Amino acid sequence: MKGILALVFSFFVLTACQYKVPITTVHNIPVEHHVLGAWKIIPAENENDDTHIRIFKFSDTEYTVHYLEDGGDLYFRAYIIDIAGITAVQLELIGTDDGPVAVAENDRYQVVSYQLENGLLKISTLNSDLVDDELSDSESLRNAFIHNKNNPELFNDPGVFERISD
Repeated sequence: MKGILALVFSFFVLTACQYKVPITTVHNIPVEHHVLGAWKIIPAENENDDTHIRIFKFSDTEYTVHYLEDGGDLYFRAYIIDIAGITAVQLELIGTDDGPVAVAENDRYQVVSYQLENGLLKISTLNSDLVDDELSDSESLRNAFIHNKNNPELFNDPGVFERISD
């Protein structure tokens, strides 16, 4: 899976921050520079969707993601992860257009997967029907992920983005 970071997030991210804890805090996979920049969702037929994502390098292994949808801003910390041979991206909501998100805030985390193909970025979210969003500790979340790692429905609700110039 190329460039696991571009990850970030389409219309589903707003509603998909659903986990109370991160699946892991380990982030030692380097930033993939080819996903940095601005992306715009390709709306489904007969839809009007103006969702944008801007992905910035924060450190050698972390990204800052600015997600804009319907006039609202979300800010994420993101990093590439590898769980049992499955590469994905861990997202943590850190702020909105109203300001920082409290550390004690529930449902700040999401795990996404993506594919970069022919200049298009396809992003899918972790399927909460397979990996329960009520799990309250990282070990249980990771174990549920590993238990379902071979299920073709592990990630769902794909959104497709195209690169735009800044």
